[in-house]
Amino acid sequence: MHRLGLSTRAESRSVIVAIEGELDIATADDLREHVQQAMDEHGPWLILDLSALEFMDSSGLNVIISTYRSVREAGGALSLAALNERVTKVVRLVGLHRQVPVHQNVTAAVSAMDALEAKSQAG
Repeated sequence: MHRLGLSTRAESRSVIVAIEGELDIATADDLREHVQQAMDEHGPWLILDLSALEFMDSSGLNVIISTYRSVREAGGALSLAALNERVTKVVRLVGLHRQVPVHQNVTAAVSAMDALEAKSQAG
């Protein structure tokens, strides 16, 4: 059985979506819908907390890539936080880390996002 746990919280200027379990073809649409709702409610400054993500396949990558495009079109940004070794390999294999910032933990991602958002509003 495929199960994906999703939760959302706002912290500082960012919205953090925590993803738990397996992100694959059976759960990718759940994430897509959850992220869209989070952006509608909290804005396009999005951090994906992957600390509890155990597995991600190409379907999950596609959701993250489409989310990246959506937040950019909305004038925001996307960051990934707390990737385990397996998920890091997938992200690096496809070069996603060159487009989407990857942080060691959520706290670092929030700090970086605050700085980025402040810079965007100032300039």
